[in-house]
Amino acid sequence: MTTTATKLPVVVTDSAPLSPGQERLFDAEFALPDGSWPAPGTPTRLRPIDTAAIRIDGPLDTAALRRAVTALVARQSALRTTFRRRPDGTPVQLVTDRTPGPMSCQALHPGAGQDLPTVEELLCHAPAHLVDPRQDPLFRVHLLRLDQERHVLLLQIHHAVSDGWSISVLYRDLSELYNAAHTGQDADLPAITRSFAAHSRQMRAERRGPEEQRQLAYWRRRLAPPLPGRPAAASIDGLSPVDVEPVLVPADLVRGLRETAATSAQRGGVAGPFLAALALVLHHHGGERDVRIGMMISNRARPGAEHLIGYFVNTAVIRLHVDPQMTAGDLVAEANTAVTEAIEHQALPIQDLYQDLGDTGALGQGPLYRVTLALNTMRTTSLTLDGLRCQDIDLERLGPRRAPTNIEQRWVLDEHAGHLAGTLTWRTDTATRPGIGATLTGLDQALRAVTNPHTLVADITATLPRATPGAR
Repeated sequence: MTTTATKLPVVVTDSAPLSPGQERLFDAEFALPDGSWPAPGTPTRLRPIDTAAIRIDGPLDTAALRRAVTALVARQSALRTTFRRRPDGTPVQLVTDRTPGPMSCQALHPGAGQDLPTVEELLCHAPAHLVDPRQDPLFRVHLLRLDQERHVLLLQIHHAVSDGWSISVLYRDLSELYNAAHTGQDADLPAITRSFAAHSRQMRAERRGPEEQRQLAYWRRRLAPPLPGRPAAASIDGLSPVDVEPVLVPADLVRGLRETAATSAQRGGVAGPFLAALALVLHHHGGERDVRIGMMISNRARPGAEHLIGYFVNTAVIRLHVDPQMTAGDLVAEANTAVTEAIEHQALPIQDLYQDLGDTGALGQGPLYRVTLALNTMRTTSLTLDGLRCQDIDLERLGPRRAPTNIEQRWVLDEHAGHLAGTLTWRTDTATRPGIGATLTGLDQALRAVTNPHTLVADITATLPRATPGAR
């Protein structure tokens, strides 16, 4: 007599409103112009699953890796989350008891003379990138076996359930869970006391409450008087075409920036000097002395949030006043102060700030910022698997080739082995390729210049390159 395994149904174990970050994300990238959601299964412009590729050399314990992935999904409820709209139109996130088949394996043989598959081959063999967040798994793991002791691990996690901090948590958890499964020991990981869904409910409950009003009062002062601005360029569908350039800040320069921040009149981390240098470049190209940059901020001050995968991230407005007669040290100190205060007031959702400034007439004609910066210094190494050598593989950033019209530049940088590496995504209707080349060259020069606190801003900007007219 033969028996057939019964496929157990997936059970919803929890539900919660969207976090403020998820709310912004779905409104900006998923909802149709009339506010409705596309029909299930319809391709959407919500950014595809983010993919990381890790080369693994050595005797990989595939069974232990599979157990580790299963344990990771059980530990982090955001990896078991999908999204729905209630009959009244309210969006919610639903947490299930499990997710089917989070890990798949495939043999892949590099071409003749190749040590590794090409990036195109890796992405071709990854699971599908077009994902509907209402019905598809938002976390997937795909193992490519090149030979007995060479593998490539593809980790895909949708940004609707993760942010930059989350990737650091994912790497830590998966490494520890694999090492424990491989040795037969218990994993040594911090306890998760509250789920991401529970934090989302708390964030919803705090909206318009006393603490948000306190933080709103700070941002009103920080962004007063009325903000100058120019209207964003028009676009038929609210999106504009973009292009992507790689960005690299070498380790010696990163060390110099950290030393500069630590010895500034107002101490801080590497974000302050980086923002100061970026403000110099923006001032140089646009002539504006009132420079505003939207900085992605972790928004994880709540107890227990630091160990969770989830979409907590918020945007803080870093406003710097660039005066040609000030010194680099003055500008770095101002940036350090702005970052410190932004962290202290990071819980106010940026959309609530936008609404308040609009209602009070303080917003001006244009958006709060046209340039954003995501600077992640949490994940400085690859996976750390016992007896194996792991190394991240650079993949071309995947995502839509169009972006919201009010953002002209998106800087995304992660720290790896002491250096900062990432991308600059720029709108091709607001800049030329020579102009972006001048921006990247100018940033490198400005980063080096701000490490000398006595240099005048006017002397720094006098040496920065300007773009010459040319083809896009």
